[in-house]
Amino acid sequence: MTELTDRSPVVVVGAGLAGLATAVAAAERGHQVTVLEKGDQIGGAASFSGGQVWVAANHLEEAQGIADDVADAERYIRWISRPHDDLIDEAAMRRWLTEAPRAAKWFEDVGAVRWEIIPDYPDYYQDAPGARPTGRYLTAVYDARLLGEWRSKVRVTPHFPVGTTYGAMLDKGLRASAFGAAREAATIAKEDLWSFGTGVVGGFVKAALDRGVEILLEHSAVELVQDGGRVVGVVAETPDGRRRIFDGPVVIATSGYDWDDDLAREYLGLEPEERGSVAPRTLTGDGLRLAAQAGGAVLVTPANRVPVQLGYPVDTYPGYQVAREHSLPHTFIVDRSGRRFCDDAVYWEVIKKVLAPGSPHRPCFMIWDSRHHQRYGLGPTPPGGEYPADVVASADTLEELGAKLGIDGAELARTAARFTENVEKGSDPEFGRGTNATWQRFQGDPNQKPHPNLGGVSEPPFFGMRLTMVSTGIGLTGISVDPDGRVLDKDGHPVEGLYAAGAAAAFNSSGAGYNSGFSLSRAITLALLVVEALG
Repeated sequence: MTELTDRSPVVVVGAGLAGLATAVAAAERGHQVTVLEKGDQIGGAASFSGGQVWVAANHLEEAQGIADDVADAERYIRWISRPHDDLIDEAAMRRWLTEAPRAAKWFEDVGAVRWEIIPDYPDYYQDAPGARPTGRYLTAVYDARLLGEWRSKVRVTPHFPVGTTYGAMLDKGLRASAFGAAREAATIAKEDLWSFGTGVVGGFVKAALDRGVEILLEHSAVELVQDGGRVVGVVAETPDGRRRIFDGPVVIATSGYDWDDDLAREYLGLEPEERGSVAPRTLTGDGLRLAAQAGGAVLVTPANRVPVQLGYPVDTYPGYQVAREHSLPHTFIVDRSGRRFCDDAVYWEVIKKVLAPGSPHRPCFMIWDSRHHQRYGLGPTPPGGEYPADVVASADTLEELGAKLGIDGAELARTAARFTENVEKGSDPEFGRGTNATWQRFQGDPNQKPHPNLGGVSEPPFFGMRLTMVSTGIGLTGISVDPDGRVLDKDGHPVEGLYAAGAAAAFNSSGAGYNSGFSLSRAITLALLVVEALG
C-alpha cells in the first residue's frame, strides 16, 4: 500500500446531504474538512430524492402563522411507529424533533439553503394524532449556474422533473403520470433551476466549496485508522492507489445498503431477483462495514416497516423506477391467488403486507386495463405507447393475462369484476383504496371523476407486470448512534472518534415509523449535532 499522509481534523465519508451538511457545519466552526466520495459525482441518494425535508414547528411555519408544536410531532411519530414503538429511542426522538427546527434555520442563516414550504402537502397519516395538513414539508430550489465547474459533478435526479417545482406542478395538475409530468413540466421548466432533491443538495455543495472543504471524488473509504481504540482517520481506495487520511475524527455519512445483495437479503429478506433501487449504485453498505471494524453496533428495523417502494426495471440509470402508476385509476394489485389484499393505491400498505414474515403475497402484480394504458403510460412509455415486452404482459382477457403472469386467472377476473362494480360507485369497501388524503391530492388523477384514485378494470386489452421491491437509500436499519450521532458499540458505549449521520445511522429517533422527509430532516439535524459534539 502506498501511504500518503494527509492531515485533516475532520474526515467525512460520503457526499450526500448528510455528508455535505456535516462538512458545512464543521468548516463554519473552523475545522479543516475532507469529504471522501466513492462515486464520480456528489449528492448521493438525497440528490435523487424528492427533496422533502420534514421539520415540525419550523421557522417558516411560525412566520406564516401555521400552528405546530413538537409535542404533536411526538404523538404523530409514536402513532405511525405502532406496533413497534418500542424501537423508538426516546432521547433520540426528542433531540431530533427539538433540534430539527434549529438545524433548518441554522443552515439557512449560513447561506447553505433557502427553504420554502411545499404548499398544502399533508403528513402521510392524516388520521393520526398530531398530524398536520400542511407546513412541515420543506424543500429548496437552486440556481445551478452558481456551481461553475462543479455543476457537472453533482448528481441530478432522473426521477423528478428538475427545473420545475412542487408548486408549479400542482398549479398545472401534473400528477397523473410520470411521463405526463415530465413531458408537461418541460414546458414550464427553467434550464438552470434545480429543484427536488438536487435543488436541496445544490446549495450545500456551494456552501462547502466556499468554506474550503476538500471534496475528493472516487475515494472509497475501506478501513478505519485507529490509535489506542480511538478512530483517527481512514484508508481510502483512490484512482492512484490506497491513501491514508488521518489525524481527526471520522463521520460516516454513506447512506444505505441498497445495492449490496448480502445486506439486502439479511435486512429485507429479499433475493436479488426480487429487488432493486432507485438510489445511486454507490450505496453498498460501506458505512455499516466501517463502523463494525471499530466495534460499532447495528440496530435492525423489521423489514416490512422499511420504506421500500414498488417499482419496475427501466433502461436508464440506476436501472429502476418507482411505480407511481399503481395509485392511478383503472388498476389494482394482486398476489398469485388473483386477489387483492390491501389499499393498493398506497405503496406502504402493500409493502407492510408483502414483506411481513411468511407473507403469502410475494410476489405481487400490478393489473390494469386499456384506459390506464391510453391515459397514463408507464414511466418512460408514453400513454398508448408500446410497453417493454420483458416487463409488461398483455392479453385480451384477464384469464389469459393470469396464465401469462402465473396468477389464478379465473380468480383475477372475479376480482376485477367486483372491484369495478364497487369503484364505479366511488368507493372501495373491501380495502378503502382512495381514502388516504395525501394520495388523493398528490398521487391520483385530478381529472378522474368521481375519485382521483378509483377506476374500473374492465376494458381490454389488459396488462400486468410483476412488481419489484425498490429501495430508496433509506434502510432504517443502520449504525447504532446516540442522540448526537456518536457511534455506539453493542454495550451502548461510544466508539471514540467515530460518528454517523444521515441514513447510515439507524433511525432510532422514529422507530419503525416512516413519513417522507424524515430522512433528509435527520440528515441535516444529525450533521449539526455531530459537529457540535466534536467541540
